[in-house]
Amino acid sequence: ATMPADTQMGMVAAFERFGFRVNPLMKLFDSVEGLLEQYRLIESNRATLGYDIDGVVYKVNSLELQQRLGFVSRSPRWAIAHKFPAEKATTILTGIDIQVGRTGALTPVARLAPVTVGGVVVTNATLHNEDYIKGIGNSGQPIREGRDIRIGDTVSIQRAGDVIPQVIDVVMEKRPPDSVPYAFPVLCPACGSHAVREEGEAVRRCTGGLICPAQAVERLRHFVSRGAFDIEGLGEKQIEFFFHAEDPSLRIYSPADIFTLKARQAASLTKLENVDGFGATSVRKLFAAIDDRRQVE
Repeated sequence: ATMPADTQMGMVAAFERFGFRVNPLMKLFDSVEGLLEQYRLIESNRATLGYDIDGVVYKVNSLELQQRLGFVSRSPRWAIAHKFPAEKATTILTGIDIQVGRTGALTPVARLAPVTVGGVVVTNATLHNEDYIKGIGNSGQPIREGRDIRIGDTVSIQRAGDVIPQVIDVVMEKRPPDSVPYAFPVLCPACGSHAVREEGEAVRRCTGGLICPAQAVERLRHFVSRGAFDIEGLGEKQIEFFFHAEDPSLRIYSPADIFTLKARQAASLTKLENVDGFGATSVRKLFAAIDDRRQVE
């Protein structure tokens, strides 16, 4: 069968004739100036679009030339992305929370007065680590000209790659006169164990190990995640519920407990299907998903 057109734009026009919706912002140009003008037009209208967008893609129009140019690894030689600059906004840092990961790493998270960045309301942002808050970079060099970050500060944030918001600077003129430098915790907020920072490391870690509930929950989340055992129906909320469940027939403390849940439930009077947020169908699907992962290739 022959192709309906021999160009990219011709193919798009054909798809439109077939009844597909096509993007009206897609245009054909014969100069770099034209490309950049369209780029700036789309960037200026970005907040009004009905979808998220982090840039544009320039493509060679001729399908024959596309085939001749080919690919480098999985990247086409006939197309290139032109990203928009990260959008920024200013807001107030209302607090700093500490999250404990599965390896015990203590990660500071900024709690922000809600602000819209790139069409998305942002209330949290990453602060990376202890040194980042102090104004020290990974190699010990000053960042933000050495300005530290404090609770109550007015801060500038951006969505890096339009995905993860991060605090990038402090508006010193608006710093409250009674503000104090942030004291990074030396005890784990989840279990109270000492949080130690090894020499040469930027991260402070909880030494609680197996007794730390935050680490245990994060290890379980990692175990059932898409990159590991990929167990459908065991998301973050479900893992939190099972870990903190008081009934032994529902409790999951370790990965092994996941695979005994069905048997414990069969012998118990407390049925998962009667718990808020669950039901007979969802429980049946959860047990099937667990059974499906008893052997992983």
